[in-house]
Amino acid sequence: MRRGRADLTQLALEAVANLRGQGRRSVLALLGIVIGSAAIVALMNIAYIAQIEAMKSFRQTGVDILAVQAEGAAGLDPARIDAVVKMDTAALSAAPLATAMLEAGANGKTSNVTVAGVTPAISTLAGLSTSSGRLLRELDDCSQVAVLGPKAALNLSSPGAAMMPGSLIRIGSYAFTVVGVLTQTPPQALSPVQYDNAVLIPLTCARRVMASDTATGALIRLQPEADTEAAVIRYTAALSTPQAPVRVQDARSMIQAMKKQMAMLGGVLVAIGSISLLVGGVGVMNVMLMTVMERRREIGLRAAIGATPGDIRMMFLIEAVVLALGGGVLGDVLGVGLTWVATLFLPFEFAVNWGVMILGAGVAASVGLVFGLYPAIAASRILPIEALRGD
Repeated sequence: MRRGRADLTQLALEAVANLRGQGRRSVLALLGIVIGSAAIVALMNIAYIAQIEAMKSFRQTGVDILAVQAEGAAGLDPARIDAVVKMDTAALSAAPLATAMLEAGANGKTSNVTVAGVTPAISTLAGLSTSSGRLLRELDDCSQVAVLGPKAALNLSSPGAAMMPGSLIRIGSYAFTVVGVLTQTPPQALSPVQYDNAVLIPLTCARRVMASDTATGALIRLQPEADTEAAVIRYTAALSTPQAPVRVQDARSMIQAMKKQMAMLGGVLVAIGSISLLVGGVGVMNVMLMTVMERRREIGLRAAIGATPGDIRMMFLIEAVVLALGGGVLGDVLGVGLTWVATLFLPFEFAVNWGVMILGAGVAASVGLVFGLYPAIAASRILPIEALRGD
């Protein structure tokens, strides 16, 4: 006979009342489920937040980007990069660049910054904008001008002399005129430059402060429909030489690899949390077995007035599920709280994966169902006569 919704609701309410009557014993059984569920939710949420933060590094530039990095000391010829890109119908633009960690000085202060020799194309490829002044232009070719990242500008500023367009900075033995200060730019996975603490200068005369006038890498934007994996092979072959091999990476492959790693990490974290849930499930089974022994008279009376073994089995099974589900819900709340605390010490923004919340409560309820099955079956096999006689 099918049970109505009202019957199941009544059984659930009775289960809650019985669990409340057991007091401390129910709380102790609940703790194991709460800890296991909280572990799953917290660990999976932190992994989810980490994935969100990692994906942010691709939002600024998009996914149709190739990053070329010179592996040898010889570097890359910027003219060759431009020529190869112009011949490729799948490419839109390229931005050769050269980077070096150098000391910059201004206003009596010095700071170690990433000096990047770039072309004006970097502004579009990297999604750069300025809070004051302007970006580098074609007319700046071989001029001693610079665009500062916001952190670099702050480190070189003094209380009475903030770094603004028109200020001078010193790199090596050369003075550069600041023409712009960048807005804050999120870290970019494929770019070798952290723009917030960088000084951008024209690539054509970067050799004034760098060891060479060659590029150490390049960013290449492809057509949206381009096959990035084929492009990686094509550019590796076109730009590599025996003296100067190159490594080419594409954003889409990095994202896929990142998702696979996150999936593997998520599986490991769920396995770790599941161990705690299994321990909690054993606690639920112990509590339910003790409950069955203590309620033998009640079981006998129910059977005597017409309750079937299936009714008794369902009653105890629902009680176990309610106990575990309650622990799962409390574990969800605790897990979210632990996630929030973790974000206070990590460079991440707090977020909640509601799918993980449902997973935590669902797994907890499943544990209650599995570990409550044996006590429920044991209760349904108690004979009414023996139960009442034993009382």
